[in-house]
Amino acid sequence: MRKLLVVASIAALAAGSAHAQAPQPQGQGFFEMKASDVPGKATAKRVATASATVKSVDVAARTVTLQNAAGETATLKVGPEVKRLEEFAAGDTLQIAVEQDLVLEYQSAGTPAVKPTGIVAADRADAGQAPAGIVAAGLQATVTVTAIDMPNRFVVFQGPGGTLYQVKAGPKVKLEKLKVGDHLLATYVEAVAVQLEKAAKK
Repeated sequence: MRKLLVVASIAALAAGSAHAQAPQPQGQGFFEMKASDVPGKATAKRVATASATVKSVDVAARTVTLQNAAGETATLKVGPEVKRLEEFAAGDTLQIAVEQDLVLEYQSAGTPAVKPTGIVAADRADAGQAPAGIVAAGLQATVTVTAIDMPNRFVVFQGPGGTLYQVKAGPKVKLEKLKVGDHLLATYVEAVAVQLEKAAKK
């Protein structure tokens, strides 16, 4: 598997062009959960992509000005973890992909609640490859089912901070076995990958 370069600072542009919060707070969209091979476990995944054009680069100041597909521009301060900044040039394109994964696992009565636990991981490209990178962040915690809309197959659960989230159970999820008050172990991971594509030489 190709190694990637950490580009967390540049990936910030994805927030305006490819990012979609998930799981979404109630009333703002949802994941559709699919049954897995493990009883009581459902999974979901979605991917959003976008591109941004490099408008200018100041290597000395370590700033990059980007323009997304909507025409919005942003000048970003690039941290020292981003290497090979001198290879960026006006006209280059950054391809951005955001992948979101959600796993919900049933916790039987008496199972200790899992307090919110976060993780962050990153990797970088080899020197012989175009600058590219990925940064991933995840959160795992016990959540509580607060409402079930059986006809429409929606499930609302409450996170440790009190925020309500809504997901939809796919047709193969055994929703009839779930009830209000049940606890689920929720694992959410979001990864942002960015790859630089050099502009064609004229």
